[in-house]
Amino acid sequence: MALINKLMKNYLFLLFLGLVSTRIQAQSNAPSNLQASSVTYNQVNLTWNDNSSNEIKFEIERQGFTGTFSKIGEASANSPSYQDKTVTSLNTYSYRVRAVFVTNSSVYSNTLTVNTTQEPPGVPTGLTAVPQSSNSIKLTWTNGSGSAPTDYRIERGTTANGTFTILQTVPYSRTPTFTDNGVSGGQPYCYRIRSQIGTLVSDFTTPVCATPPLAPTNVNNLKATALSSSSIKLTWDRYGKENAISIERRMGQTGNWSKVTATTSDLGEFTDNGLNGGTEYCYRIAEDGHDYSTTACATTQQSAPKAPGRLTASAVSSNQIDLQWADLSDNETGFQVERASSPTALFSRIADLGANTTTYTDQSLQASTPYCYRVRAVNNTGASDFTDVQCATTQAPPVGTPLNLVATAASTTQINLTWTGVSGATTYQLERSPNGNDNWTKIADPVGNAISYTDTGLTPNTRYYYRLRAVIGGNTGPYSNTANASTPDVPPAAPARLTATVISFSQINLQWADLSGNESGFQLERSPNGVDSWTKITDLGADATSYSDQGLSPQTHYFYRVRAVNAAGLSPYSNTADATTPVGPPGTPQNLVASAASTTQINLTWNAVSTAVNVLIERSLTGNDGWTQIASVSGDATTYEDKNLTQNTRYYYRIRGTNVSGTGPYSTIANASTPDSPPAVPARLTVTTFSTNQINLAWADLSTNESSFEIERGTTATGTFTKIADAPTNATTYEDRNLTDNTYYCYRIRAKNAAGPSAYTDAACATTPLAPPATPSNLVAQVSDYDQIRLNWNAPGATAVTVSIERSTNPAGPFVEIKQQPATQTTYTDAGLLEFTTYYYRIRASNPAGNSGASNVAQARIEEIIIAVEDEWITQTQVFVVDRTLHIQTDWHQSSQAQIQLHTMNGRVHLTDTRRVTPAAAWSYSLAGLPTGLYVMAIMAEGRIFSKRILLP
Repeated sequence: MALINKLMKNYLFLLFLGLVSTRIQAQSNAPSNLQASSVTYNQVNLTWNDNSSNEIKFEIERQGFTGTFSKIGEASANSPSYQDKTVTSLNTYSYRVRAVFVTNSSVYSNTLTVNTTQEPPGVPTGLTAVPQSSNSIKLTWTNGSGSAPTDYRIERGTTANGTFTILQTVPYSRTPTFTDNGVSGGQPYCYRIRSQIGTLVSDFTTPVCATPPLAPTNVNNLKATALSSSSIKLTWDRYGKENAISIERRMGQTGNWSKVTATTSDLGEFTDNGLNGGTEYCYRIAEDGHDYSTTACATTQQSAPKAPGRLTASAVSSNQIDLQWADLSDNETGFQVERASSPTALFSRIADLGANTTTYTDQSLQASTPYCYRVRAVNNTGASDFTDVQCATTQAPPVGTPLNLVATAASTTQINLTWTGVSGATTYQLERSPNGNDNWTKIADPVGNAISYTDTGLTPNTRYYYRLRAVIGGNTGPYSNTANASTPDVPPAAPARLTATVISFSQINLQWADLSGNESGFQLERSPNGVDSWTKITDLGADATSYSDQGLSPQTHYFYRVRAVNAAGLSPYSNTADATTPVGPPGTPQNLVASAASTTQINLTWNAVSTAVNVLIERSLTGNDGWTQIASVSGDATTYEDKNLTQNTRYYYRIRGTNVSGTGPYSTIANASTPDSPPAVPARLTVTTFSTNQINLAWADLSTNESSFEIERGTTATGTFTKIADAPTNATTYEDRNLTDNTYYCYRIRAKNAAGPSAYTDAACATTPLAPPATPSNLVAQVSDYDQIRLNWNAPGATAVTVSIERSTNPAGPFVEIKQQPATQTTYTDAGLLEFTTYYYRIRASNPAGNSGASNVAQARIEEIIIAVEDEWITQTQVFVVDRTLHIQTDWHQSSQAQIQLHTMNGRVHLTDTRRVTPAAAWSYSLAGLPTGLYVMAIMAEGRIFSKRILLP
């Protein structure tokens, strides 16, 4: 037994020496000099000294918010570096590394503690620039990702790719906007923005550009009056305060504008000379820094046309004479053709022809008869002189024409011909051609009474063309119709490469390749779906490679296939081709209404014309004739103002729509009469926002005979207006109350008396400011989990943008905002709460105009919570906060060394301490410098952890 004990002691001693050697080796081979080569807001780069040569890898550990280390990654042998890309900004992290060998691991390296940097702000998104007036542009954008900025840098330039200079620095906002009031109308401005936090800046946004509109013109009531065939006089209301003006002219409604005069002063009138007769000219006046005036047009008077020249008369048959002459006039409306039996006989008019005509065919004449002709030009002013008289004699009667020539293949080498004979014929000349166009060869001279012929010795699978003419004495008559037939052959090859091309809303053109040399024709079929319901739509001749399918329905999908045919049978079908027809011409405009707006203006309204690109407006003084196009407006327009009219005059109107497919039918005719001597239109209407529900109007009274003013209101400057008030004589202001906040209102006014109303002023518009949202209601708080309370409430209304949720542990407050979320969300769960605590909540709605009132206060109580107490943990540990002081009391059964940590919910440590905990120990820590929020208190001893969440109010 003594020997056994001695051997056991020796064995344990040797084992102890091995363990000590292993421990010494583990310590000497441990990594050292752990340090951070780079620390950013989202990455920590680690390096260390590799003190061993036989490790198989390195293990990297990081200390979490609970205070314990856990492995986050591995590095290969002989690679002493690691990148931690799982960190977040503004947090504290501790690291350690150890080498791993085949049989054991080294001790840990030194512990390295680092603090991550702040995340830079993100690039703003959704930047827009919208002109508000001729001297202001409003910018709006959305905050980008990353940290919230402290301010924004706004820069401005004249082009998106040019130089930018700083315009303004504005503070951070959840809904950022900025209005640039230092711009000029008609000039382009470009903007870019970046977010800033001190020296941390984001990239600039992509530039956006906008051009504010020009100011309205000061030139009013422009009129154009034709004085002669070469001059037009312009007049307008002289304002006297314009900058320099210039006059521009174009020929007709669609010509190019050119300047008539250099810059000149405002005299109120101008005469344009040296114009062409019978020509429409349109004018407008330009003023520096302002928009163009309205357009005025007039047509110069016409002169009588010049006489035509070089009249010729040519007899082309026994019953026809062709006339031709030179048109030497450029202003005729037509030509008159007269005929007589001799140059000195009485002439009578036989035809009225249109302008620019230079030929006429006189038919149904007597054979071998002389006829004499003369021609003259006419327009609305009068007629020109006649041309010289020209005469011609019709030819003798011709030999008759054989009729109904028919060619029928009788065999592969024979074609039989039949026809209807010509009375009195002595013989016939029968000719044959390989193509029906040329290379005609006479093959026989059948006798005069023959009505058939057999052509033999022909080549199989060949098409032959035939014609014949009668012979009477030495005269030959005209050829008969051309007849053809093919000697029989095998069925033809199938056509290929069929394509369908849309030409218009009712036409699709088809094209294919003819791969057969022996077809007699093609059969073209159509289907609505390309699968079944195929219908033959036409038969085409031999060698045809195209077809126009017309009369189709707009916006319809069509499928096609084609096959060749001959006497021997049918080829297979070609490939299937398909196409869809586009939209058709517009329909008939409906509900055209004409209403006199003033002594010189009639307003037109109508229902929108479906599919129209433009609407053409025509006017007449009778409603029967004399229609003239006066305007072409956008296809979506439903109104038009016809200005510069004559007072006390009835005007008739009709409209029709146009698009790429053509012009639609006219509407019904509407008419209205301009009234006589109404008061002058008020001027300079302005609207001013006074409050969220009131807009004040002001205008200039330019009339001395009005009985009142009608005030109208609408929601758009060009839409429908409704009368809201009558203002008394000489009134120049009006207050419109009881309006809706954040609403766009437009106004116009007119003066009126017994003779009628004046024209409306231009519409003036303004938007009432946004009012704060309504107070949320029916807030309810319910405990949903051991440390959670769920809130529910009614939606605060359409104008609310966000909802702020506030909490307190006292029903009287103070309340602290704990969450802000979109107003569309009507629930919120408050988690991480303390036991034995009653929480009180209230909410507010917000928008850019401000905050609503607080809702009702709702309450719920969290009862006892048991959190993270491990089995066999030493009991009786109390942690609580009173007056922002942390208290810890223990009643442990034995003394232990304990580490104490207080950290945020995302692991950032705010308090670290080490204590020797004895039975009935108690100690405290001041938390006065910490912000309000939820924290975790952790006590670590003997490899176990006690943790508890606490709330700092």
